[in-house]
Amino acid sequence: ECQPLPPDELYFKNTEFTKTCKIQSRCYVRKNVEVIKKLKNEHFFHMPKEPNLKLLGMWILLLRTIPLDEEEGTTWFAVNGVHIRYSMREHALISGSECHEYPTNYEKLGTKLLSMRLCGDKLKMAVLFFLCTIIRGNGKYNGCIDSFILRVINDLDVCETFLWGRLTFEDDIHSINHVMKHLKGKPKKKLNFSGLIVPLEVLIFKSIPALNAKFREGLDGCLCSCPRMCKRRLQSNRMKGYPLEELYDALKNTQIHNYKFF
Repeated sequence: ECQPLPPDELYFKNTEFTKTCKIQSRCYVRKNVEVIKKLKNEHFFHMPKEPNLKLLGMWILLLRTIPLDEEEGTTWFAVNGVHIRYSMREHALISGSECHEYPTNYEKLGTKLLSMRLCGDKLKMAVLFFLCTIIRGNGKYNGCIDSFILRVINDLDVCETFLWGRLTFEDDIHSINHVMKHLKGKPKKKLNFSGLIVPLEVLIFKSIPALNAKFREGLDGCLCSCPRMCKRRLQSNRMKGYPLEELYDALKNTQIHNYKFF
């Protein structure tokens, strides 16, 4: 792929880089996947069972987001002068989700779920729970259920075959743009991030070998077909995450010339 590099301007000034932010998300893969192990999105069911989300690596990327038009459909970050791309390709490689074109008139798929019937209600509830808390995880459990999910939940065949990878990528790009507009270049102590957060949690480690070597470890028994998010895990420590200072110490002035994501 040949894409021109974006400009070096960032949303945040470098004086803000040492400020910590707690990124809040309801995308608790380990906890929620246990409820619906028999669903066929198999990669989510053999991911490393991390007890906590560790998102300060993702925060380092968000602090270095390059302003682009939303129509670009791609987000770029700049770390130590190195451009890191988050496009549908990176999203698919990390999550293993299907990211092809949507079917024609996909927004009209299914019929609105008005009530649960006796037949198949438990399975539909499990699928609904999975879609609402992982695939389209909202910042709040008591938020409204997405109207598209309410329609497709009545057709479990559609739920099983729909290209959720493309949808989750578009949701992540929308959330990044929303966060940038909300923060306006000034970090806050907390922020909510809606959508499938795992690819963005993994991205900085897959992009920068120094961080990957220090903070992540390989897993035995992975299948060749497993995506990136299943093949390595964050190393255990006594804390829920890694201090920002520790990540910066490992990062230092690391540079990766001619960056490519494999």
